[in-house]
Amino acid sequence: MRHKKRLGLYFSALVVVLLVGIVLKNVFLNEATVNPIVENEDGTKQLVFDAKLTRLDESSTTFKEYNGKVLIVNFWASWCGPCQEEASELRDFYNNKSENVELLAINATSKDSSENAMKFQETYNLNFPIFLDLDGKLQKSFGILAYPTTFIFDSKGILKYSIEGQVNQKELNKYIDTLY
Repeated sequence: MRHKKRLGLYFSALVVVLLVGIVLKNVFLNEATVNPIVENEDGTKQLVFDAKLTRLDESSTTFKEYNGKVLIVNFWASWCGPCQEEASELRDFYNNKSENVELLAINATSKDSSENAMKFQETYNLNFPIFLDLDGKLQKSFGILAYPTTFIFDSKGILKYSIEGQVNQKELNKYIDTLY
């Protein structure tokens, strides 16, 4: 009987230690993950330049690499028909954009795959930076409901436009012209 009580105590202690470990892991992981968008006091939305980005080769960077530029952030998936139609427009826009503008494409990898993202890049001959959203946290932070969705930030990282659905280079240029 004593042996069973002691075993029960050990088991209870083990469960407590595991639960504490899980809580600590979640706390530290959440602190390490920077939300890419915050709301300012005036109600505008601001890009957090320290937020992590994962490249196609799975190396990482942050939005800081693009600080000071007008930033176009496009969320897409390889299986998305409108994204496929939009790809050549984005490529042509990127090839003709000014130096103070950057286009970043973020693949919905948690609903797609990095292999499909690479094939998509090759198929459409895309030469702009493509990133992976492996765990879906970027999509969640940006509030993505449909693909493609494009966000345009001014050079200070203030969100100026949010476009759900396809966009072409003429429209992108029109949006960007309003920022100067």
